[in-house]
Amino acid sequence: MNSGFQMDTDINRRLTLKQTKQAALYALQKYDVDWSSIHFIQVSEHATFRIHSITGESYLLRVHALNKSYVEVNSELRWLAHLRSKGLVVPDGVLNRNGEFITVVSKEDKAEYYATLMRWIEGDRLDKNALNEDHIRAMGKLMADLHGASVDFVPGNAFSRTIWGSESFALDWKHLQKHHNHFITKEAFKLYTEASAKVADQLQTYTPHAQNYGIIHADLHNGNIVFCDDLPYAIDFGRCGFGYHIYDIAQAVMGLRPHQRKLFIEGYEKVRQLSNNTISMLECFFIMAIIEAYSFHAENEQETEGLIEEQPYAQSILRAFMNGEPFLFREFDEY
Repeated sequence: MNSGFQMDTDINRRLTLKQTKQAALYALQKYDVDWSSIHFIQVSEHATFRIHSITGESYLLRVHALNKSYVEVNSELRWLAHLRSKGLVVPDGVLNRNGEFITVVSKEDKAEYYATLMRWIEGDRLDKNALNEDHIRAMGKLMADLHGASVDFVPGNAFSRTIWGSESFALDWKHLQKHHNHFITKEAFKLYTEASAKVADQLQTYTPHAQNYGIIHADLHNGNIVFCDDLPYAIDFGRCGFGYHIYDIAQAVMGLRPHQRKLFIEGYEKVRQLSNNTISMLECFFIMAIIEAYSFHAENEQETEGLIEEQPYAQSILRAFMNGEPFLFREFDEY
């Protein structure tokens, strides 16, 4: 995975923050929003800022690196419009003064960033320790509703989003091979290598069809869900693309405790029935998601300490996977 932003060192991080903040201020001039304050949130798939207006409205301003094309950014907005047409509450794009959803931030006539402005979805993020059973079941139902909305979606020729599958996983694995040394030992990486090969082999055995494959959020962990009046709403669709629904579930439950994962699936199945081999597929995609996450964070020196601390737990899961032992609902000492 590659966000397109240079965040691997303190120097690059400071430079990226400076440049994206300048881009955000430039982009705001292109919208009819009387804003009173701008607050930096984070840099991940994109740099994000919360905008408060004089009238009391809030917006999310996103600055996108150019590793995502104009078509890809526009395709995300088309997908969000489709979800809204299905009655789902998701971020709503705001047109700029040119009547466009995407603002090109340029310098000397050369595009540097794309920017999009979205209406803010009000609600609170809940830590996994603050989630009750009803919250988690509702999260599962939300994901099922999103998947149901993808069944009749027709992308068209001008639609382009990442395909999360064998090819994307191969790229992430290749990246992790180059950048793992500072948080995964040489001996432990042998386990990662075996697990990666097993995932790659299993991915080849899955067959996509309309009921198990489509446009997915691909990052619907509890940090990308806000609750308002105990109802969950999905935010941050920056990673949305084509993929298996089970992969989407794996990404969502990876940050939950084992007993919470059962509740999530219960909620999901109140809306959409899963296949008989769901758990084995889910565990395969769970390992895929772990490797992807470490690949994404591998070059960020600020993440190193946390990555090292997670290794006992991660490697316990990898060993269970390689031994053919179910692990999704198992409590590990390291967890």
